[in-house]
Amino acid sequence: ALASAAPAEDRDTLAAVATLMATKRVYRDTDLTLDRLARKLGMPARQISAAINRATGKNVSQYVNEYRIAEACALLAGSDRPVTEIMFAVGFQTKSNFNREFRRVTGMSPLAWRERTAQPTRIAIEHDR
Repeated sequence: ALASAAPAEDRDTLAAVATLMATKRVYRDTDLTLDRLARKLGMPARQISAAINRATGKNVSQYVNEYRIAEACALLAGSDRPVTEIMFAVGFQTKSNFNREFRRVTGMSPLAWRERTAQPTRIAIEHDR
């Protein structure tokens, strides 16, 4: 039955997940599981994981982690908060997992990202002295 699920259903499911991520920022919950997500959305867990898998080619944890990394990128670029603090704030529990997922999504380390994105500001500030 799963194989015959309509792409339209996947789209609706994905839209519901994305809305929950954007409005409630549930990805910040370090204990977020597929079951928790399913309860919050009032949908079967397998419907959510199948939709994410078919539409994105990713598993649920990779999908959730991309929301976490996106917010981490913004915080790294826009604040001087320590990396570890940012890591916890966006929902990661371990530095190794955070670093691995950050590299998977951005192709660089959190510190390299911060240096690259913060550079222009630093140069401008030094230039204006």
